[in-house]
Amino acid sequence: MSRHISTYALIFTLGSVIACTQAAPVQTPDQVVSTFIAAAEKGDWGTADSYLTERFSNALRPGSLPSIWGTVGENVQVRNQEVTGKTAYVWVEGTDSLEDAAQRLGLDPLTLRKYLTQPDLADPTYQQLAPQLVGLRLEGETVTSRVKITLYQQDRGWRIEVWQPDKPPAASGSQSEKPEETEATDPAPSPTENP
Repeated sequence: MSRHISTYALIFTLGSVIACTQAAPVQTPDQVVSTFIAAAEKGDWGTADSYLTERFSNALRPGSLPSIWGTVGENVQVRNQEVTGKTAYVWVEGTDSLEDAAQRLGLDPLTLRKYLTQPDLADPTYQQLAPQLVGLRLEGETVTSRVKITLYQQDRGWRIEVWQPDKPPAASGSQSEKPEETEATDPAPSPTENP
């Protein structure tokens, strides 16, 4: 009888050791972004912050993550990703009503509509907002924002280093596989190489 108990104890111990040594599944860059988005949508900013690189997190003013991420809009969805070594880019799109997008930018809806459909390049207010308008397009009364997220692979896995507005892909049938690069300014310092 004690022999059977010893055998069961050994099997249970081995099973526990194997279970403990199995690492958590490694997330791909788009999975990290999706997890970050899910946390942000729940208002779980502690979890969302844990998916940022330490450098990006430290560069943010305390409590500013919700307002900075809020510029992406609602109903955010991952569109595509590109991975090169330990650097990855993930493109996401969010939508907002024209009124909400205008309020977020400190404009009235008619002005935002004009900026997105017939911009006046000589208008100083337009010039000031131009970097934020890069990733926006107007479809009826809905504003779609496109954002490019840069991630670095670190010891803790993929982490978000920065995001910035990105031009939407061309509407024509000759759509490029690789989204266009932009000259927009980063909301946080953008390193020149992987840490």
